[in-house]
Amino acid sequence: MLLIGTVAAVAIWPDAARDVAGRTAALVTGLSGRRADRADASEPATTIAVERSFRPTPMQLASFGITSVQATEFRPQGLAEGRIALNDDDNVPVYSPYAGRVTKITAKAGDDVRAGQPLFTVEVTDMVQAQNDFQSAINALNKAQEQLKLNQIIAARQQVLFQAKAAALKDYQSAENDVISAQSDKQTAEAALEAVKNRLRILGKTDAEIAAFQKNSSMSPETVIRAPIAGTVVQRKVGLGQYLGTGSDPVFTIGDLATVWLIANVRESDIPRIRLGQPAVATVNGFGDRTFRARVTYMAASLDPATRRLAVRCEVENPDQELKPEMFARFAIITGDAVSGPAVPESAVVQEGDRAHVWVLRPDGAVEAREIKLGLRDGDLLQVTEGLQTGERIVSRGALFIDRAASGEKAS
Repeated sequence: MLLIGTVAAVAIWPDAARDVAGRTAALVTGLSGRRADRADASEPATTIAVERSFRPTPMQLASFGITSVQATEFRPQGLAEGRIALNDDDNVPVYSPYAGRVTKITAKAGDDVRAGQPLFTVEVTDMVQAQNDFQSAINALNKAQEQLKLNQIIAARQQVLFQAKAAALKDYQSAENDVISAQSDKQTAEAALEAVKNRLRILGKTDAEIAAFQKNSSMSPETVIRAPIAGTVVQRKVGLGQYLGTGSDPVFTIGDLATVWLIANVRESDIPRIRLGQPAVATVNGFGDRTFRARVTYMAASLDPATRRLAVRCEVENPDQELKPEMFARFAIITGDAVSGPAVPESAVVQEGDRAHVWVLRPDGAVEAREIKLGLRDGDLLQVTEGLQTGERIVSRGALFIDRAASGEKAS
């Protein structure tokens, strides 16, 4: 049986044939010198460990990717996936404070706007009544002012007559009381006018428009809604001619995209290593290996009972506004100090259950399987804690082909 096993090994691994044959001959010689009555003795059976190897053709070797093992710094990280969201601390929903019909839209999604820039115009339903009240208040004030002037003239005349003893004291006192009453009426009219002005300001009219209305008694019922902050229009939910009511959904959303949020759900096992303020590195689909700096700004108070994960929020720097809300993203929260060790690309590692190996290039041009133990990850690089030394050359492209060929399978 041993000889048959040797022949099989020679067929599969021709490079190791000479070595296996020598070991087999020595073992057969040793066995032949033993007595049969010692066959069931307590001595342990000898095991021969044959290392897997493969000798590629020059053409195959040229097609493989060969990489030298380099020392790389790895940082302990907690990994999670999530999505990009608006920074709620730096974005403002814009509501229509007035009921009315939209007559003009001057901004669209994606536009950069400055504070005070017009967004849309509304023909306010309540503006007509406010204008009527304003005109009535102006008329009442004008009437009170004219009445005060008249009463002051009468009081002055009565004073002259009284001093000349041509008028009774009671007539003079009555005229003075009329002046005081007219002054009170004027103050009341001024307060009423100011109240209506405040209503017009609430309806979106500026002091310049109010002053013009007071001068020429003409005012447009349209009110311009302006941007409350400088930023980017990230959402617009209104159309021309649409009727808006007060308290409806936001019509516009303006955000400062210089920073955005990355909202992710972290595994329960990673929670003890995460703290507020920790640095993080975010990667986003579509940007390849490019990374964005971030930091942890929020951790939920409890886990999601369905997923057993904790919501964690990171603030990501986005100076060029390349990151957009609802993009899928991943982030790695750095949870410890950097450690240095041999690193191999993920494409070089062949996983077999909980075991892993790589194919190491030998000086004679053959490759041999080497079992390794993996540690931390940094993007596409994996830390090797056992099994490899820096400077060794490994197959980084074509490892799966070699694995199948060395096992006698048909490589696809």
